[in-house]
Amino acid sequence: MNDISALLFDLDGTVYRGTDAIPGASDFITKLKECGIPFLFVTNRGNRRPEEVAEQLNAMGISCTPDDVLTSAQAVAMELDSGTRAYCLGEEGLTSTLEEAGIVITDGSSDTDAVIVSYDRGINYEKMGKALRLIDGGARFIATNTDRLITVEDGILPEAGPIVAAVQAATEKEPEIFGKPEKPIMDAALKRLGKEASECAIIGDNIFTDILAGHKSGMKSILILTGVASRKDGEEAEFKPTWIAEDYQDLEKLFFR
Repeated sequence: MNDISALLFDLDGTVYRGTDAIPGASDFITKLKECGIPFLFVTNRGNRRPEEVAEQLNAMGISCTPDDVLTSAQAVAMELDSGTRAYCLGEEGLTSTLEEAGIVITDGSSDTDAVIVSYDRGINYEKMGKALRLIDGGARFIATNTDRLITVEDGILPEAGPIVAAVQAATEKEPEIFGKPEKPIMDAALKRLGKEASECAIIGDNIFTDILAGHKSGMKSILILTGVASRKDGEEAEFKPTWIAEDYQDLEKLFFR
């Protein structure tokens, strides 16, 4: 892996599970910092600000700053021009991130350039109706991500995917998807790091988001077996990971050998 000079990390299942860091993750991140190797935590969650993610990771003993975090909302903000007028099906973490980039958040009036759909626990019929009319009127249809489910303390809930699917069904239009496994969030990560795809690898536990994102963006990928995927999954996948690591001890041997 001598040609890899920067790493991208998935979060849930890769860096932590529930409220606990995965064993070895903190030490591995610390070693990257000591060696001056840049990295980013890349998350599809469009409703969380980088500051919230960094606070969570630091509470788990994983030392990082908000600048070490890239969210799907930030990827969208990096794509849109300052002054773009956007209507959002989403939460404060999305709208505040967009506003910081100079995006104007509208109330769904006709003078809107883009409709941005994300995780929204306040979704209702009125919001859906405004989104439908704006997209039918020519506004861009952007999805931060299309994850189907989100895991919470007492079980699972719908994530952004079902909301995106509802808008898509109503408009019969395809959204521009920014989150993994699609390329825009990976391009945003490369821009942030100042790296080429050939210089980076993505580490994740999910074949269909993390590993596929690496394939679509031209990056190498490392499947770490600390989450949802097994070694067999990796070996039999249509788009196979470049490497498979059992855990962080195995990853350290692979990366620092």
